[in-house]
This record gives sequence, structure tokens and C-alpha cells, in this order.
Amino acid sequence: MREILKGISRRDFIKCSASMAALLGLSELYIPQIAAALEKAAKKPAVLWLNGSGCTGCTVSLINSEHPTPAEIILDILSIRYMETIMAASGHVAEKQFEDIVHEGGYVFVMEGAIPTAENGAYCMIGGRPVMEIAKEAAANSVYNVAVGSCACYGGIPAADPNPTGCKGLKDVVGGTVVNIPGCPAHPDWIVGTITHILLFGEVPELDEHGRPKMFYGKLIHENCQRRTGYELGNWVKNFGEEETEMDYCMGGKGCRGPVTHADCPSRLWNSGTNYCIAASAPCAGCVEPDFPDFKDADGKIISLYAPIPEVAKYKEALEAEVEHEEGMGAGTAAALGAVVGAAAGVAGGYAIGGKTKSEEKEGEE
Repeated sequence: MREILKGISRRDFIKCSASMAALLGLSELYIPQIAAALEKAAKKPAVLWLNGSGCTGCTVSLINSEHPTPAEIILDILSIRYMETIMAASGHVAEKQFEDIVHEGGYVFVMEGAIPTAENGAYCMIGGRPVMEIAKEAAANSVYNVAVGSCACYGGIPAADPNPTGCKGLKDVVGGTVVNIPGCPAHPDWIVGTITHILLFGEVPELDEHGRPKMFYGKLIHENCQRRTGYELGNWVKNFGEEETEMDYCMGGKGCRGPVTHADCPSRLWNSGTNYCIAASAPCAGCVEPDFPDFKDADGKIISLYAPIPEVAKYKEALEAEVEHEEGMGAGTAAALGAVVGAAAGVAGGYAIGGKTKSEEKEGEE
């Protein structure tokens, strides 16, 4: 087969298109359409990427992608024409590039990092101008606006209380339809998959009430958590570093926000399918939710990162009170309660092995 597009063989290009179909959860029948969309994107300007107040972690996450590789993403898939972190141009040359792209129009505008609005945006300047002003200019002539990372979506950490710089998400600054791809950082599949979907179908994917693509943010982490059995049985991690942390006990009592966080981390995994926070014995921080990092209780008080969220605290308290009450009524009643709780765990479909949790199996071996 003939060679195409910057030294990439046709075979590798089709393999890349097949990977994209799998990423988007589409049938192989879509591969020709994806290949056509990627070829079209590689031939003309497609993406203008701005950085505001943030750590550039989403850029790092993007270029950590392996399937497709960073070179395929940057040179062939997304057709990135302006991206301050990785572009070779600087100074007046870079500013001229930005002006030319905006003048041409027809691009996908990607915003990474929050946008300071206090003092007329003086807390984040590019080329002597507030990024707030530049973002409005970029959004005014784009085809689609995409916010990458929790900072660009909802303000994120830069907008945490008391937010003296007045940081806001992209939609709150430019208005209109904005596709939000939150995460701290955002998963590379979520970024590439969303933008490829836009190029492929010519429309934004189905979004939830917070502007997130449902294909990546449609389920709670809690639904597929491997510690779900610990949650159902009331086996709680009390202190990090103790053996319960490694025994699939639930970390809800130590601040895990999996029960209220919408993302496919348990099935997609991170670092090329290696792991994710909960499997690495770290509580979910809920970084894709709009109120991250300032989760608040019913009284508006910010909840500490390692304190249980209200939903978990209420469940944990009720479960412990019920067990304490049944224990006071005698061993027979307690056994009946255990059967009920065990049945609930079975319905949850957790990691119980042969009717036993990992901790019970470990005790049996001893």
C-alpha cells in the first residue's frame, strides 16, 4: 500500500482508526468514516489550544497517550495549529499565528486551565493581554468550544475558596455550548475521543447536565468499584497504611467520593490501562465533578478531603447502628442480619471470592 501522511503507512493509519473506533465504543463498520475524518483533519487547521491558570497537567496527560501516540495526536489526528506548551514558535511569531488562525475560523477551540476574571483578568496575561480577553476572541470565531480539565470546565483548584483571582470555567466566560472534559487531569482518551467524535460526526457528543460527554462520564465510579463489597459489608478502611487498605475494604470513611463521581476510570484505567486511584489504594477525589475540590455539606461548609461525604457518612452511620442494635438482640438475630447483608453484597457483584471477601479468605489461610 502506498505511503500517506507524514511517513505513516496506510496499514498503521487504519490501525490507528481502528483504535479510535474502539475508544469511542463504535463498531468496526465506522473505521472507514473515522479514517476519512482523520485524513480531513490532517489537511487543514483544526485545533487552537489555549492555556490559562493551571498546571498544564492535561497537556502532560494528553501526550502520555500510547494509542494513538503523541506524534499521531499532534501531527495527524487533531491538527493542532496553536498550543503554547509544545509549539516551537514564541513571542510575536506565536501571536501572529494565533491571529491568523482566528481570522481563518473553522477550528475547534480548546481551553486548558481556569480563566481569571478579577481585576479585568490581570492575573493571567499572554502577550500583554488578559487570557480572558483572548479566550473570548478565540471562542467568537470557532466552530466548537471544548474545555479540557476541571480548571477550564468549572474553575477547579484555581477557583477554590476564597478564589481571590476570580477564576471561572470557559462556559461562564464565553457562554454558548461548551463541551466539558473535566478531570485533574483529564484522561487522554476522553480528550482525543471527544474531539475525534466532533470531527467524525460534525456535532458534539451527547452531554449530561454538566456539559460532559455521556460516553465517558455516564456512570458512577461506585458502580464498578472493586471495593464495592467492602462498602456493602461495612468493611471500612480506618487508617491508611494498615492491611485493610490492601484488602479491598471501602475507603468511603476516609473521604472516597466514588459514590457521587461520574467517570469510567474503573473500566478504562489510566497510564495505558495500568491502574486508577482506588485500585492504587487512594480515595477517589471526585475531580470530574463541578464542585471539586470544595465539596460542601448541607450547611455550605467545605468537607475535608479525607472526611466522608454526606452520602457515605449517612449510610455508614445507619449500617453501624443497625449492626450494634442487632448484636444487642442476640447472636441468632445478628446471624440473620449477616445473611441479609451478604445477599446485598451478592447483588452488588463485588470482589467476594467463593462467598468470602478477601479479608475472610486471608483469615482462613492463617
